[in-house]
Amino acid sequence: MRIALLSHCLANQNAKVAEYEVAPGALSPVLALLRAEGFVIQQMPCPEMTFLGCSRWWQVRAQYDTPGYRRHCRTVAQSVADVLAAQGGEAGGDLVFLGVDGSPSSGVGITDDGPGWGGRPESKEVRLIPGRGVWTEVLVEVLHARGLPVPRMIGLGTELPGYDSDADLNRLRDFLRNPDWQEAKVDTPADPADDAGAVPAVIRSRKVLVVPADALDGTAPLAPFTDAGWGLLQMPPAGMPEPQRQQAQTLVADQVEDYRRNEYEMAAPADADLGGLDTELLRRGMAPLARVAPPGLSDSMA
Repeated sequence: MRIALLSHCLANQNAKVAEYEVAPGALSPVLALLRAEGFVIQQMPCPEMTFLGCSRWWQVRAQYDTPGYRRHCRTVAQSVADVLAAQGGEAGGDLVFLGVDGSPSSGVGITDDGPGWGGRPESKEVRLIPGRGVWTEVLVEVLHARGLPVPRMIGLGTELPGYDSDADLNRLRDFLRNPDWQEAKVDTPADPADDAGAVPAVIRSRKVLVVPADALDGTAPLAPFTDAGWGLLQMPPAGMPEPQRQQAQTLVADQVEDYRRNEYEMAAPADADLGGLDTELLRRGMAPLARVAPPGLSDSMA
């Protein structure tokens, strides 16, 4: 079994803090490479988004390194551990974690710091420093405590200055193919420019597609959606025991609710079975997700 624990934003850039997106929705080449290398893809919830929502302000590691946020991360990490156990992750095999270097939460080799941050939102000094993000630290602690294997880790550089998607993809390919791969040296790039208010080169799509658990592994034709800029939000595996499956589904429903409050377009593929998600949305006073056909085939609601 080869399992990839995928940082949420690598399949859904809509979850990023504003102006840090590098694609409208999914980083499709990353997903395609994981499938080509035989990995089962398990998208993790974004702990920042599930804690502060999709309209949160920029923050550095110091703002997230709090007892409350670490407690939230432990709750999310327990759900990730439940999903991993349901996928057979405790049996060994090749388990990898794809983080996001430069992130205060998901950094693997590089995170950020800003001693002057706090108070009124404004332009502040940001420093990139060696180290793991808060979420990465907590996830490792939870997996270890649960007796689950600690994954091999790599941080993709989507939050680093001069991000080169092709070079990063080649680096990821080497990592996936070589179980003994190690970063030769974690170079901390030059500090990010003070560019608060700058117009980003890429604008998020504000479109999120909720998909069944196995859809990221190529069982559904997602390319028309991702090519059209949709980000992906993965449901938990159907075979999980209760109440673990319910907890994982609640995290999905929380995200759907927040996106809708912020007027993002939310939908699911026309033939998708989302378990009890629509029932949960109705319980919260929200309409079920619209079902849509792949772009280019039909734009009509199913």
